[in-house]
Amino acid sequence: MPFDANVNHTTVHIAAYVCTDEGAAVARSVLETSVGDSDDLHGGGLSGAARVCTEENAPLIILAEIGHIPVEMACECVTEICRTGTDVIVLGAQSDITTYRALIKAGALEYFALPVTAEEILSVQRSVPASLVPEPAAAAPEFITKTMSIAVVGSNGGVGASLLAQNLGFHAAAAKGAALRTALIDADLRFGSQAIDLDREETVGLFEALMSPDRIDETFIAATMDHLNDRLSLYSHQVRIGQDARTYEAGLSGLYSPLCAEFDVVITDVTRDHLMQQPELARRFDVLVLVIPTGFSGVNAARRLIDALAAQAPDLRIIPVLSDLRKDAKLSQKDVAKTIGHAIAATLPRSDVPLMRAHRAARPLIEMQPRGAYAKSVAAIWAKASARPAPAAKSKRLPLLKRIFS
Repeated sequence: MPFDANVNHTTVHIAAYVCTDEGAAVARSVLETSVGDSDDLHGGGLSGAARVCTEENAPLIILAEIGHIPVEMACECVTEICRTGTDVIVLGAQSDITTYRALIKAGALEYFALPVTAEEILSVQRSVPASLVPEPAAAAPEFITKTMSIAVVGSNGGVGASLLAQNLGFHAAAAKGAALRTALIDADLRFGSQAIDLDREETVGLFEALMSPDRIDETFIAATMDHLNDRLSLYSHQVRIGQDARTYEAGLSGLYSPLCAEFDVVITDVTRDHLMQQPELARRFDVLVLVIPTGFSGVNAARRLIDALAAQAPDLRIIPVLSDLRKDAKLSQKDVAKTIGHAIAATLPRSDVPLMRAHRAARPLIEMQPRGAYAKSVAAIWAKASARPAPAAKSKRLPLLKRIFS
């Protein structure tokens, strides 16, 4: 829940631990804005907060300044405080991304390099206590029970297709999502960004798999994929100078039979060129999530792609999704749906601030803001993609006499 100036701050206990005049000024402003008490401002910084914070006296939020302690020690302090169930927002002089990611990984709710305003600090989303998060509903019988292959593609560049593929992958694997064993494949061998956005090493095993898909089995997957968590594994690698991407791209369609034998769902971040140039690849997907900007060129490109896929892969189920990441002409959902001949499943909202934090932390957006509008759209898209399609209506057979004389 946000705890900015519009929230009833009497229910949120914030305590500040600082060690410089600048940090004290910021903390004092935060406490005043959040209707805090001057008694909640302490010295000692982050290390002091870790020493005195116990489960019995832990506030809901601690605002603590790093001071001069090493980053490694700061991370240990954050982890120690988080064990009490308290959220930690850290202040410091360091402005490098390595420090930011280390503190976030240690459990910090957010890290701000000084100078920073009270408004920026109070705009942070608090984590939701596990006891308040409802248990996921049991899967309804209409949802998939066999391995499904889902592709995500943008009708244009810069509409957030790769971002959606990443977040769909994390949702499919999450305990509070679908809890399925999931493979996330970055099929853009020239400019794929999945490993980079998640601050992971690229998986050179992808190229081995593309050249010899018959080698793919449980042992090969364990050795060559990047296992992001217990249920989510990643293939993402870019060609280097002197390598011909087309040599490897020719093997993409061969990945899916062995991968589908090992995973519950395979989600692929694919490009338009792949689908247009490799009809066999399109036939490997059960569902295509098509991300469309609300502009004339985007809708035109989507219409052309849908027409081509109808001829190449008539059994492919297409789920159109609008993207607000690009405003373009801002066509209405009704006009877009009418033009492309498909109902719109969801709209991906602009989420600039939480997306910036997610990229800085190298984490998926739905984990940084699990109750946000974007996470809700991802859940809606997953529900649509994973639902079993309704059976085609059978034509009613006319009686014999009517068939003869009709």
